[in-house]
Amino acid sequence: MRFDPALLEEFRALLQTTGLQRAHGEFVRMFRWLRAELERQMPDFRFQNAVSGSAIDYAYFTFSDEALRQKGLKLAVVFEPGSFRLEVWLCGVNRAAGRRWAEGHKDCPPPFEWAGDRPADWLVRLPAQADLADGDAAAAAVKDAAERLRALCD
Repeated sequence: MRFDPALLEEFRALLQTTGLQRAHGEFVRMFRWLRAELERQMPDFRFQNAVSGSAIDYAYFTFSDEALRQKGLKLAVVFEPGSFRLEVWLCGVNRAAGRRWAEGHKDCPPPFEWAGDRPADWLVRLPAQADLADGDAAAAAVKDAAERLRALCD
């Protein structure tokens, strides 16, 4: 197996000449706090135990309540690194469950983004607009987006 030596050298240089490692650690700390804070604020939901992903490519955690579970659905808080923002996704617990739900829902009004006829990782998503450095504001924005997505399922 061969790997791109120029990219590995670029990564080494970034680690040695920038605060990338510290900045990454701070992001991971913020995202873990966000998960714990939402779990505290939303006691009717069950949260997965850990944050998934590397935070550089992606990071997410999922949660669901009984009504969503009965429909084969869950919510995910996702960090989108390209836009450096948080999004909340409505997802199927698996692709088959997601397709079943999507068959009965052909569109969503803005500001919701609908995955269309070929849902993959998400069915509907909604950005959570907030300054990531303000944890309380980020938690409030994510909670609001989650509640709005949850209401689509009623």
